Amino acid sequence: MNALDLTVGTTLPPLRTGPITRHRVAMYAHGSGDLNPIHVDPDFARDKAGLPDTIVHGMYSMGMLSRLLTQWAGPGSVRSIETRFAAMLPVKASLHCEGVIEAVEAADGGSLVTVKLAATQADGSAVAAGLAQVFVAAGR
Repeated sequence: MNALDLTVGTTLPPLRTGPITRHRVAMYAHGSGDLNPIHVDPDFARDKAGLPDTIVHGMYSMGMLSRLLTQWAGPGSVRSIETRFAAMLPVKASLHCEGVIEAVEAADGGSLVTVKLAATQADGSAVAAGLAQVFVAAGR
């Protein structure tokens, strides 16, 4: 394995989901304990919440941003992550997650890397944005 490029401005390998299915949203809802009907009940989402359909949990998007980081730097590498949700993600949409290195600091046994994060729909519309601190062990 080649060492990771920790140069400011480097883009992480992107993470792209296929269309997010109702089944996946239901699995996430049950796993997270967030059974809000706007996520799992299309009739409620339309008739009571005024949405065209159910929406994906915001934390699902944050989870995919976290996955982007751990696929790049390894399990246990994320030290902190903060996310601002910009828009609702409809069920059946695809999610594109990207990260760009903003800063690199020396740390005991490696580097602490600040990564700017973005999650968008396939059409480029923003879903979430944030910053993360990721520890990259020396030689990784």
